[in-house]
Amino acid sequence: MANLTADLLDTLRCPQTHSPLKQAGDELISTAPGPDGQPVRYRIEEGIPVLLMPAGDPAAANPAAEESTRNEETHP
Repeated sequence: MANLTADLLDTLRCPQTHSPLKQAGDELISTAPGPDGQPVRYRIEEGIPVLLMPAGDPAAANPAAEESTRNEETHP
């Protein structure tokens, strides 16, 4: 398990919630809940935080598409 420095943890933010991250083993966990109401988890690979959105998340692939869909629903 790689321990990230306090300075690095103070700098990093969750890409989804923009909240600070805390380290728990080989993961970083957001301090605010994500879209599903649960903290967002990111893996640490070989001492490097991987702050990528999950591949199965369609909003992560194209956030503009989600906004466009939302606008179409409210403005036919």
